[in-house]
Amino acid sequence: MAQQNLALLDRTGHEFDPARLGFPPMLPVELAMRTDTVANICAGYSISREEFAEMVDDPLFCAAYQLAKDELKKDGVSFRMKAKMQAEALLQQSWKLIHSPDTPNTVKADLIKSTVKWAGYEPRGDALGTGTGSAFQININLG
Repeated sequence: MAQQNLALLDRTGHEFDPARLGFPPMLPVELAMRTDTVANICAGYSISREEFAEMVDDPLFCAAYQLAKDELKKDGVSFRMKAKMQAEALLQQSWKLIHSPDTPNTVKADLIKSTVKWAGYEPRGDALGTGTGSAFQININLG
């Protein structure tokens, strides 16, 4: 199995499920990027020394960390990873703005639309009636 595919399997060999991660998804990326000391990065996630020691023994965490390191070796990936890290943090800010009574409804609507789009829940252009396909139409004039 290829090195990259290791990050897609959990310890039991099942398909990767981010909901079952025992660590924050961006932690391996931040560690690979060396944005700060390990202690400071872990403190930012409220991870104790003991919890981190357990993570280091987790094959899924090790695979995610190795994948992040490999990705950093490619041109341009470092910028993309930084953008992903910012996006994760900005989603929290977006949540606060959407639920704040002080935020104008137009801003809330834009944030909700954007979140739906980023999550991939926006309707695709290939659905019937979206105008991108060749829809069959019949017009009957009764007058």
